[in-house]
Amino acid sequence: MRKSFLIVFLSLTLAFVTGNGVTQAAESKPKPKTSADFKDLKDLDASLKVKIDKWLAKGYFEGISEDEFGVNETISRAEFAKIIAFTVGLKIDPTLKTSSFSDVSVNDSVYGYALPYIEAIRRVDITDGIGNNLFDPSGRVTREQLAIFAIRSLNKDADARETKIEREDGTVSQYAKHHVALSKHLFAFLRSEEPFFGTLPANRRMLLLSLDEITVTYCGCGPSIKQMEKTS
Repeated sequence: MRKSFLIVFLSLTLAFVTGNGVTQAAESKPKPKTSADFKDLKDLDASLKVKIDKWLAKGYFEGISEDEFGVNETISRAEFAKIIAFTVGLKIDPTLKTSSFSDVSVNDSVYGYALPYIEAIRRVDITDGIGNNLFDPSGRVTREQLAIFAIRSLNKDADARETKIEREDGTVSQYAKHHVALSKHLFAFLRSEEPFFGTLPANRRMLLLSLDEITVTYCGCGPSIKQMEKTS
């Protein structure tokens, strides 16, 4: 009887300790932030807040500080590589220590974290760098670079090269003209009669608006490119 009581007592004690440990572990894991945690999003359009909440929950985006999201801030090419790699579901090798780009190093205290993501998007030809085997991880993503990244993420690079340029825009670099033309055709938020100003930095708002288009088409869970073109 005494032996049975001891066994029951020890079992209950073990269950309590184990359960308490699991609870503490769950409680210690920080919850993803939401748009409500950032003071600069207080008066933001509700529909954009929904997008921000979705990507914050997935871990694709972070704020630029504890209480500021920075929706109108620029994006480094390193951060952009990470977001795009996650968005299109690329396989990431976290053990990579060496980059195929000469200016990307795992020892870089600011941008070294992005090495596996940069290599992932290079592997599938979303990027080929800026020339001379350089990626420029600290550089700001420009509006025309964002257009190129988005089109390549959709595997439409060849289509972009065949896209007709309906109106000449001197604010877009020659190498990006066809990609910008196709991106304006596919992405409603980029359409405007105004100059594109392709060499100006893109902001986080633009990237947020493009992510839905990229993921919906890439994952096959939304309209196909042909359907998008028909409704454009």
